[in-house]
Amino acid sequence: MAADLVARLGSRALVPGEVRTPWSVPDYVALTDRPGVADHLADVVRRARALRRLDPDRMWAVLRALADPPAAELNKARIAAAAGLPVTTLSPYVELLVRLGVVVLLPGSRAAAAKRAIGRPRAMFADPAVARHLAGVSVEELGELSGRSRLAPLLRGMVAAELLRQQPTSAVEYRVAYLRERNGLEVDLVVELPDDGLYGIEVRTAASLRPHQFTGLEALSRRAGGRFRGGVVLNTAGRGHVHGPRLWSLPIATLWEQ
Repeated sequence: MAADLVARLGSRALVPGEVRTPWSVPDYVALTDRPGVADHLADVVRRARALRRLDPDRMWAVLRALADPPAAELNKARIAAAAGLPVTTLSPYVELLVRLGVVVLLPGSRAAAAKRAIGRPRAMFADPAVARHLAGVSVEELGELSGRSRLAPLLRGMVAAELLRQQPTSAVEYRVAYLRERNGLEVDLVVELPDDGLYGIEVRTAASLRPHQFTGLEALSRRAGGRFRGGVVLNTAGRGHVHGPRLWSLPIATLWEQ
């Protein structure tokens, strides 16, 4: 498996129109299904209990609340209410899940181009199989067209987790964030570079390409000007496509394939 997508995005060797993959929706759905997830989560709760004397029933409740929906902003009041515990007691549970590597907190963008951006992090599950299991959605449902709205946040979490895994060994220093502004501009992921350059990434379940999928990236491009290095729609198509200057689509599998 290849890694370091960010370095490849900045390389002239990456020609979007020449990127091919055999991956399709069923292959991505399969990544959310693996044996032993329930046992793994039970072990997580046991380890959490050993590290800190927290109520295991509340830990389970917090896990389920974080997965409904997965990859959502860390709204502590909403999550505490869903888990049935006082909001003042939520933080230790979330902090321990982060420490155990179950949950990753994706920060809001700090890019110079961001205006009035929401700073609250998104709570992403490091393992899409864990997120699906906790969300209570079946693999069969995800594979249906009607299940795409449930698949979308799982794919976003999958992409974010993979970029974060590649970060320590990447040839390019970068920070992964998301962008949601109070004026309505949203971009699923923003890759921020040390020189204030940035890439915008949108994640879509569709294999077909539509102009509206680039709306947020085009807005970010206008805002960032010369700092905008490129905008990518990662989707379930089998090949890449050039949409316009510094705007293209790539298969999600490009994250781990040459």
